[in-house]
Amino acid sequence: MKRVVMISVFILVGSCVFCQNKITVMLEQIAKYEAYLTYLKKGYDIVNKGLTLIGDIKHGDFSLHKDYFNSLNQVNPKIKVDVKIAAMIAMQAEMLSGYQAYYSRFQAAGVFTGQQINYLYRVFSALLDDVAEDMTELTNVITDGQLQMKDDERINRIDQLYSGMTSKYNFLYAFGDQVQLQGLQRQKELQETLHLQKMY
Repeated sequence: MKRVVMISVFILVGSCVFCQNKITVMLEQIAKYEAYLTYLKKGYDIVNKGLTLIGDIKHGDFSLHKDYFNSLNQVNPKIKVDVKIAAMIAMQAEMLSGYQAYYSRFQAAGVFTGQQINYLYRVFSALLDDVAEDMTELTNVITDGQLQMKDDERINRIDQLYSGMTSKYNFLYAFGDQVQLQGLQRQKELQETLHLQKMY
């Protein structure tokens, strides 16, 4: 029995250390996005002129379209301050906070096995990894010189990322609430069982 308890403790400690590392990385990323959000609020009008070209261009045909291609490299300042960008940054921060709260409660509940706790961690971890990838793509979409896109293409991609982020946000809280409810039911059943044992 002591061996099982010790193994469970080592698994939980290992999970916590891994969690802390992931949380630290996510907090750093959130700090960067908050700095960017502050930057957006102040407003900026940086125009990065020119397009870096690789190799020699010998035909003058490209120069006729150079301004057009350069414009695709620049992000319209109105797009950079889209409210959906700020909403996604806020959702990412809330999801990280929600994950930490749920995971702590699940561990403290005492009604989930080590295997179940690990499963819950994997679900949350995969979800937050997807969120981080979405935020990286969002950063590329709204940063000059990263992607060649028309304004409408950038707007459409921001809309898609926002929709995906909203779905992930809703899933995290629906899943967390469902598991939390299950934990409360298990605690109630355990208390009833202990009560019956005392009676008989």
